[in-house]
Amino acid sequence: MTSINSIASTIIMIFGLQAIVLIVLLLRKRPVTQSRIFLALLLFFFALMTINIAIVNILNAINKISLFKYIQLELLFGIGPSLYLFTKSITDPDYRISRKEYIHFIPVIIEFIYFRTNIYRIGIERRIVLYQKYSSIYQSTLDAYTIIYLILQWIAIISILVYIFLSIRILFRYNQWIKTRYSNLKNKSLGWLQIPIFFYSGFYFIWTILRTLDTFAFQNTLMEVYFFPSNIGLSIITCWIGFKGYVQSQTEAKGFLSIPMKTDNIKSNPEKAEIILSVMKNQKPYLNPELDLTKLSEYANMNPKLVSQIINNDLKTNFYEFVNKYRVEEFKNHIHRKNCDKFSLLGIAFECGFNSKSTFNHIFKKFTGQTPKEYYNQLKNKSERKHSDDC
Repeated sequence: MTSINSIASTIIMIFGLQAIVLIVLLLRKRPVTQSRIFLALLLFFFALMTINIAIVNILNAINKISLFKYIQLELLFGIGPSLYLFTKSITDPDYRISRKEYIHFIPVIIEFIYFRTNIYRIGIERRIVLYQKYSSIYQSTLDAYTIIYLILQWIAIISILVYIFLSIRILFRYNQWIKTRYSNLKNKSLGWLQIPIFFYSGFYFIWTILRTLDTFAFQNTLMEVYFFPSNIGLSIITCWIGFKGYVQSQTEAKGFLSIPMKTDNIKSNPEKAEIILSVMKNQKPYLNPELDLTKLSEYANMNPKLVSQIINNDLKTNFYEFVNKYRVEEFKNHIHRKNCDKFSLLGIAFECGFNSKSTFNHIFKKFTGQTPKEYYNQLKNKSERKHSDDC
């Protein structure tokens, strides 16, 4: 059991209360979407955990730790499913949880019931005695009550890690999917969610390693070093997800979860590929910032699935890069023709179909190895040298 740290406990409690405020804001915001409901659930289970830590420290400080067996709040089995179903909901506005998916919350119901039983209460009384005698309860012979508790705790941590992995896999697949259907990713990319989920993954992975090493190799002597700092870090990350989830809108890309990622194996179709290339060259649909797979398919008079397969299999790229490469070439042609001193580079980029400065800069450097400004300055210097030589 960790020693009392009033400052750290206060910080963690503040974040727990902040999570409750965010829950209220999420549920009051209209319309109440499924993604916000699952985000509110994630914040709820997090808040229970932080308040639980604070209560332990308060009771420990006033020598009333024995009362804790009646007010255990932590429900670790709820964190993973809430994060996973939130990720599914935020990546596809059309997704609706099915009845069978509620099975994900059965373990948290069992956990809640367990904390209300005498099995738990008898076990915690024995663990308190063990903690008073040993730095780690693993140093003594464990009774059945303690073994049940420890097994549930370790399964809960493993459960969180599994659900985090599933959430990361969904985000990875989603990022691949939107690049097969859209040429501009504004209001579709979920980069704001990826970072905190990766932090979540790192936190629980490192926590599991440290906890295992500390328990079995150092008899809990390292717990003071990592317990409060790591929980403060987790508090910051969770509130970050809650705040961003409140202010960020849901993706505009629909149908992700209903469409399999793998395309059917088809033979090469060079004739159809030539039609698509001809459309891009002659009709220049890429000048439309909202060009997507469906619109290009209408230009080429083909099925969207076939167009996607041809771009991936015959042209060896994805839709996002395929279209934006044409935009980069159009931009290069523009600055060769125009006097760019009278036009901003970003303004020309928008004329060529880009609708985001960050996307333009990223794509341009990907295909040319230079930033737009570097490319323009190089072009300008060549023109000035040529003019000087001609004179």
